[in-house]
Amino acid sequence: MIPYLQEKTGKQVEIGRLALTFFPLTIRIDQIGVKNPRIFPAGYVVQVARVDAELNFGALLHRQVVIKSLVLEDPILNLTSDPDGPWNFESTQSKVSENATPLNPIPSVKIRRGALIASNLLPSDAAGPIFFEAHEIFCELEQVNLAGIINPSSSSMDGQGSLKAGLLRFGAIEVRNLESKLRLESRQVSFTDVKAEVYGGIAVGGLTFDLSGKNANFTTNARLGGIMACSH
Repeated sequence: MIPYLQEKTGKQVEIGRLALTFFPLTIRIDQIGVKNPRIFPAGYVVQVARVDAELNFGALLHRQVVIKSLVLEDPILNLTSDPDGPWNFESTQSKVSENATPLNPIPSVKIRRGALIASNLLPSDAAGPIFFEAHEIFCELEQVNLAGIINPSSSSMDGQGSLKAGLLRFGAIEVRNLESKLRLESRQVSFTDVKAEVYGGIAVGGLTFDLSGKNANFTTNARLGGIMACSH
């Protein structure tokens, strides 16, 4: 399992415990971690307390790994951008064999109690400040293309679905109880039909993150109502 995952991600992978159940055919992985590439500080791209991956039994008989559904419990995703442009979750062609067995899109992916932290490295390659973070994420996605997400040359649509988050921070801006639709595309994450609590009021609209450049950019189209003003 570890060599298979390292082939797919182009990164070092750690697994705490592996189990297999047959009805349905499911691989359970406890304490899995995918480490940062060498050009980034020591740490992890992603750590997950538990993963349940339901497999297609017929495909496995033909030596093919086809994932029918994926459930991630307590995942922590650390997205870091290098000043020269690459992100730590991307894999280069030199690391991932072009002859590797293709990984098909996953029909159903569920995330429970997730966290996401995004930052840029400083010019010295030391860890820089966090510019975005989200906590208590619950997400249901369809047709998730993991191969497209980690491939910097991909131009595919990499998944879509719904998302709820208890807390988000954009620098000094704090948002709570966000609900939205989510769309993953090549180097871009779009939140649509957003509804969230902001400083005692309600915000509705949309938000898009663009990860194609050296630094992440975001655009927003929001309507605010009932915001509380404070004076000191």
